[in-house]
Amino acid sequence: MDASFLHVLLAAAVAGCSSAAADGAHGYWMNSPSLNGWREAVFRAGVPAQPAVLPPGVEPMMVGSSSPAAQMLVLEGMTNLLTFGDMRAFLKFDAALRLDPDCLMAHWGRCMSLMGAGPAFQDQRVHSMKRMKDLALRPDCPERERAYADALAVLLMDGPVKAREAWKTICSTWKRDPYAPLFYAMLLRDGFDGQGNPGEGQKEAVRVVEDVLKERPGSQAALFMRALLEEVAPSISPATVETARRAVSANPFSASAHHLLGHCLFRTGDYEGASAAFKESENLCLAWEKAENVSPALDDAYFRSILYRAVSEFCAGRYKRAEAIASRAASVPLDKKHPLAPGTLLQLWEARTLPARLMLARPGLPRQALVLKAFPGPLPKGFPDLSNGMTAVASQYMGACYAARQGRTDAVASAFDKMSGILRLLMDGADAARRQMSVSYWARCLQAGSLYSSEIRSLMFPDSANVWMSEAIRSQRFSSLLLPPVVPYPAEWVLARAYLKAGKFRECADMCEQALKRFPNHAGVLETLDKARSSGK
Repeated sequence: MDASFLHVLLAAAVAGCSSAAADGAHGYWMNSPSLNGWREAVFRAGVPAQPAVLPPGVEPMMVGSSSPAAQMLVLEGMTNLLTFGDMRAFLKFDAALRLDPDCLMAHWGRCMSLMGAGPAFQDQRVHSMKRMKDLALRPDCPERERAYADALAVLLMDGPVKAREAWKTICSTWKRDPYAPLFYAMLLRDGFDGQGNPGEGQKEAVRVVEDVLKERPGSQAALFMRALLEEVAPSISPATVETARRAVSANPFSASAHHLLGHCLFRTGDYEGASAAFKESENLCLAWEKAENVSPALDDAYFRSILYRAVSEFCAGRYKRAEAIASRAASVPLDKKHPLAPGTLLQLWEARTLPARLMLARPGLPRQALVLKAFPGPLPKGFPDLSNGMTAVASQYMGACYAARQGRTDAVASAFDKMSGILRLLMDGADAARRQMSVSYWARCLQAGSLYSSEIRSLMFPDSANVWMSEAIRSQRFSSLLLPPVVPYPAEWVLARAYLKAGKFRECADMCEQALKRFPNHAGVLETLDKARSSGK
């Protein structure tokens, strides 16, 4: 459920999307939901054929519209939507609606692409949802488009389980639809269990996408989805990396495809290759901003890639370069016109504090004055202040680290108490996080605070560091496509360094080996492992 377009479930509750359907007593657009209850309708009279030449990686599909250009824009938007390019998709669907205000699929796409875009897009969301309902009820509406509208209503009103059935029906009814199987696969995926075994939904999603690739091996969206299904697997196989490369080849101008490749390479420990892929994604994002005259506040893809690149450089042991990249992301001016836009939220929660967090993660702490200088200043008025929680969490962790270095145990304990208070306050901010479309960032902040708290405990009681770090190790997850790890190192590394300091070289080496399973080739872990082995001889 971490797919970008699946933010619909949260967004529906937060942004009032359900109000668009409130005038329907039964929840869906139609009084009787109809996925198969309608006979195949003829497309609107006089609908011209689609242009023969499609953009790279885009799949052909009939779209009910009086405008060939609008049809093309909808198809591009569908591909962007399935490759985590929500704002790019929105601009495509929006442009299609300027050409044909009655294009149902353009309204459908605008609803989907804006579900996680924040309250600023509320009017456009609601307008498109109401208009889509009206168009779905028209007798000349193509049955497949009516089914798409109904499937979205099922997702919003009844949740993903029933929505899976809706999409499954679309797939079985319109077998040549190139996009429906991929939406179905996205809803099917249920990840991996604690032993790394895929769930039943995950297995079915893989089968669905592989069937698509057998028929259309060059589909950018299908290639993207196939690699995406392995994003949080215990290990990323060479085949998955190759699939991500094929997604890039299908459309070399897709920032999302380059970002996907960067993520896969990061997971395999190829941090240099990952950094290069993220850099390519950044460049494409900046070119898109310039070409479309888009504010960075609306380009969350740019921030995702530059933040991930900074963490990749850190994991490669290039600490100063990592901090310089993070500082570049942190220095992008906040856009007062878009205080809750996707890019702005990434700035507030992640980019503003990343330079300081990277400094604090170094094996050897830099001078405290340098770290203090890297911390963000006060948040300007008009921006959601819940995001200050990440600054507060990092600040208390910094205080504990330097107090421990100076032997000030009372100050370390005080930092722990303050951290605990901050986390309690943050836990009370769940409703505010929902209103501000920041739930995923809020959860990452809590995750960082929990890990930092465990580390502070290990600083307070070094002889029992294994006790305090064990829960942090168990709770740490593999990084996802959308964002780098909340801390740029495996939790096992903290315990390994404690063992090294205590002269427990075998335990240190064993813990490093465990850490490298989560972060292969992590430079800091490898350095610690070398020290343990050389000292233990």
